[in-house]
Amino acid sequence: MSWLKKLFGQAEQAPVLSATLRKEPGNLHVLRVSGVLNKATMDNIQAVAARDIEAGAGDLRLLLMLDKFLGWKRGDNWGDIEFFARYGDQIAKIAVVGDARWEAETLAFLAAGRRKGEVKCFTPDQEAAARAWVKA
Repeated sequence: MSWLKKLFGQAEQAPVLSATLRKEPGNLHVLRVSGVLNKATMDNIQAVAARDIEAGAGDLRLLLMLDKFLGWKRGDNWGDIEFFARYGDQIAKIAVVGDARWEAETLAFLAAGRRKGEVKCFTPDQEAAARAWVKA
């Protein structure tokens, strides 16, 4: 079918990345990501989190919303763990809301089990439970 789209001028487009970070009361940071996450965007997100931690945020809590998430950009240098090494223990909890197909990779990406704070995944219909858990 894709060759027909190309033939008639409707070429498939690359997925668009969307990432927004919003601070909410209770030291909660809500990060919404859709599309394919790239390292440059991740670096920007980590810079904001680092600034907040250094400003005294302490026990930062993260609600990661994966909406129409398509994974991580191949070829980017995802082995850079400087942020994790420096600030990882200052993130109290991370709740991930997204499609269950991304659970294993997301837990590995977030170094679940290797960080002081807990990381827990929830399905999209469990957003309220994720919010309650991450705030507790």
